[in-house]
Amino acid sequence: MAATRDFLAAFRETAESSGSGRRLTPTVVVGSWRLFVELCEEGYDDNIEEFDNDLSVRGVIERILQSPKLREYEQMGWVRAEIEALDARYAALLVDLDRRADGGWWERGIPRLAGPELAGDFAERYGVDVQVVD
Repeated sequence: MAATRDFLAAFRETAESSGSGRRLTPTVVVGSWRLFVELCEEGYDDNIEEFDNDLSVRGVIERILQSPKLREYEQMGWVRAEIEALDARYAALLVDLDRRADGGWWERGIPRLAGPELAGDFAERYGVDVQVVD
């Protein structure tokens, strides 16, 4: 039990040091990424500011995955497996734009499907048309 408690403390510390104002647990982080990916699979139905805000959880995840402190915990195996599966689903949705060449792979493209407002934002900002879903 102490190992789990130590892992959760180290996880929270790493997540919070990445700029998140919330107390994050592995379940919350994985769940947030899963929800975002699912929304994108359906056609994210909000504006570009909300899209970028929701996408920012993946940056927190990357810092967690790269943390030397967290690598020593076996509990990271579950986190890594979940994130890898979700990453594959998200990557399959993307139109590569290189919109943020200095960012992570998840920031370089945009989803092929979007709600009307986000599709309009993508067209205006990037000059790219995506499939609009209602």
